[in-house]
Amino acid sequence: MQNTIASTQENLTSHLLERFGPLLSQTQLAELLGRSTGGLRYSLCCPSDSRTRALKACGRKVGRRVYYPADDVAGIITSPES
Repeated sequence: MQNTIASTQENLTSHLLERFGPLLSQTQLAELLGRSTGGLRYSLCCPSDSRTRALKACGRKVGRRVYYPADDVAGIITSPES
């Protein structure tokens, strides 16, 4: 099972790197998750589940903007719900 999760995460990571590059903006993350930018921003402001908290925690500030590393996002998306 762990090998399946690891290979899925690697596949998703390579897809995200191809499509968005190493860092995703909030707009790109919202597009990936099928959310509006405002809805994602609200969810990150008031996280209600473990995945949203993990996404908020992995955000990296660059100036005034927040970017999300593609490998961290892939790990959060593919991790089993806890």
